[in-house]
Amino acid sequence: MNQSSHPALFRRVPRFFFHLFDDRDVIDDEGVELPNAQAARAKAQVEARHMACAEVLDGHLNLNHRKEVADERGDVVPTVSFGETVTVDS
Repeated sequence: MNQSSHPALFRRVPRFFFHLFDDRDVIDDEGVELPNAQAARAKAQVEARHMACAEVLDGHLNLNHRKEVADERGDVVPTVSFGETVTVDS
């Protein structure tokens, strides 16, 4: 079987890296294979929401903390701040 006869079987899944910028900077060196940037943004939103919850449990929340999603070239695809993942009601 060669690549030209079955191109869908040889399609490469992109890898995205999820860097954390909060009280410390954590650079993701491993990344995760996901189908596209939209899926990567959704994953970053879920992770940011979980981290925001952990901050609240510790008694503080910085809405400017963020997850940056970078593609394999190192280009930042989306950035997701903790503040945009939650709604604060009064």
